Amino acid sequence: MFLLLCSMLIVTGCSNSTPTSETSQTDSKTTEDSEPNGAAESSMVIDAAEAMGKIKSYYKEGNYKAAFPLLDQLHNAKVCPPEGYAIRAQILDHSGLTTQAISSLTLALTKQRDNSEWHNMLGLLFVKTQNIPMAQQAFTKAVELDPNYSKAYNNRGLMLVAIKEYDKAIADFDASILKSPKYVDAYNNRGYAYLELGNFEKAVENFSQSIKIDPEYVKGYNNRGFALTKMGAPEQAIADFTVAIEKSPYEVKHYLHRRDAYQAIGKLEEANQDQAAAQWVQQVLVLVRQIQRNPKDPALFVQRAELFAKREKFEEANKDLEQALKLDDTMSAIYVAQASISFKQKNYQAAVEKCTKALEFGENFDANSLRGDAYMALGKLDQAITDYQSAERFDNAVAMAYWKRAETKENGGDKAGAEKDKATALQLDPEVEKRVIK
Repeated sequence: MFLLLCSMLIVTGCSNSTPTSETSQTDSKTTEDSEPNGAAESSMVIDAAEAMGKIKSYYKEGNYKAAFPLLDQLHNAKVCPPEGYAIRAQILDHSGLTTQAISSLTLALTKQRDNSEWHNMLGLLFVKTQNIPMAQQAFTKAVELDPNYSKAYNNRGLMLVAIKEYDKAIADFDASILKSPKYVDAYNNRGYAYLELGNFEKAVENFSQSIKIDPEYVKGYNNRGFALTKMGAPEQAIADFTVAIEKSPYEVKHYLHRRDAYQAIGKLEEANQDQAAAQWVQQVLVLVRQIQRNPKDPALFVQRAELFAKREKFEEANKDLEQALKLDDTMSAIYVAQASISFKQKNYQAAVEKCTKALEFGENFDANSLRGDAYMALGKLDQAITDYQSAERFDNAVAMAYWKRAETKENGGDKAGAEKDKATALQLDPEVEKRVIK
């Protein structure tokens, strides 16, 4: 629950740098930012105003590596202004150094106690350390300093949800909406509080309002669908989950929620399809994280491309394969994957060429097998059978190749050759003649 609420907070100046794929009931916005490698200390005397000008410029550009050493210089010289410590806190937060960020922002607030935005930011940092009481205290201070600060009301409401004080949370969401009538996240969060109270109609009402304000608000569709399922209206829920999937196809929870709705109305085949889709998305997300950790490993791009190809997402697959080629253009698996995509798109000649390229880098059963299928589709039976033999394949497709070649030989007057090929075909598949008739 606590991690869920963390993800629902409205972030001002702070953010998580790593996206997740959790299957929680409610959705949230995520942001991605760069991280500094660290700060270099210097004893050089610098002009504080000039340094702050550069720091603000670097920070705005996202150049934290340049900004952080200057901030450290100001800090060490004891001439860092409050805004400098606030910027320093945000850079530390982006680096995952939350405890240090809290210290830096607290220092900023000792010098400028009436900054409501920084108190809200401090609350967000405390949320990351799972310190709900301190987070709640910081959000309270923010609204005391600025009674119109709708984001702080929203964030404090989420802390109240975390400790299951839903009625008080709703009061904060009410205040947030009163200050900002088009605040979609506040409507969404109020809907969630009503959902936890079992007031599904009120929950649906709030989720619907969030969608009305922003038709692209994916969380609203997912959450309204969940509430509708709870209300016993799975057909309506399915429609909402379908929209959520269309707008955000790489969220596992959307497929799982629609699966449950399909199960509720006895549509088991559709439910199984969504279960499979959820597993596929999870596999993609695993590879996304692996690629983030090892961006120079071509094999990971090939694996993800193969996953994309399974769902006929050929554009995404080809992009990954192009990236893999940039990393290693001698990797035969890349060309085999490209050939597989060409084959699925019925571009058989391109499949042959890609498999041939793969075989330039050594023996490859997959390349021979796939090229055999491509030759078969092109009607080049001799080449197909040669590749099948190289691939050591002896399945029904191979049997069909022999049978069709037998027919060709028979039509050409080579009865002995035809009989030999038919015998081989029947040995591989006794039912091959029936399959040809079909």
